[in-house]
Amino acid sequence: MNIEEAVTAATAGSGALLSCLGQPVVAYHVTVILRETDKRHARQMQLALLRRSIEALVDEGLEDVEAEHFASQLHGRVGLAWDLLHPASDTPH
Repeated sequence: MNIEEAVTAATAGSGALLSCLGQPVVAYHVTVILRETDKRHARQMQLALLRRSIEALVDEGLEDVEAEHFASQLHGRVGLAWDLLHPASDTPH
């Protein structure tokens, strides 16, 4: 899996978030996270994106629970894609 495929896989099904934040913005942040080789730092960036995503979705009118659901799905896919790109990265570099 290359970085472009990983970004596409991670953002699939995130239409509400992509339209709210903008596809280029989401793709940029996901790409930066997926390129990060330090697992702890990648997870910190992921959590920051999760928080910003929830805030943006709520600002767009979604209920908190619904926003958390959508953002959590993206969060999980980004984590999975990161793990696939960095299979031997169990420890920080």
